[in-house]
Amino acid sequence: MITKKARQGRILEIVRKHSVRSQEELSSLLRAENIPVTQSTLSRDIRELGLIKIRGRYQSPGDALPAAANEHLRRALEQYVLSTGVSGNIVVIKTSPGNAHSVGVVLDAAQWSEVMGTIAGDDTIFVLAQNGRIGKRVLERVREFSSRR
Repeated sequence: MITKKARQGRILEIVRKHSVRSQEELSSLLRAENIPVTQSTLSRDIRELGLIKIRGRYQSPGDALPAAANEHLRRALEQYVLSTGVSGNIVVIKTSPGNAHSVGVVLDAAQWSEVMGTIAGDDTIFVLAQNGRIGKRVLERVREFSSRR
């Protein structure tokens, strides 16, 4: 038996990796991973996760930023981020001096569903993810937007 939190985390991962167009398709992908789910539970999970359909496929609100917002996030991360890392559910982003707050504001505005919040100092940002497994995913997303690995 999988927990609700684990199931919802897996749903987020699935909709990011696959072009999921229906609840039936999502249910099949979950069953293929030995995660049985009823239609009503899946509907509730979709609602609680805030998944939305864009161009016919499910996306989390944080993934569905308009192109201009994505570009703004990309520019901020490329310009200011020096290094990144993760420890459990905390992603650490090192920026050039004086720029952590600006990058933190852009990350907060992105409203990634797996991020609980950020704390920014002068040149360091701590990003609190929902759990350790999601922490790694948040790090990957930050790195996708940044030229720094």
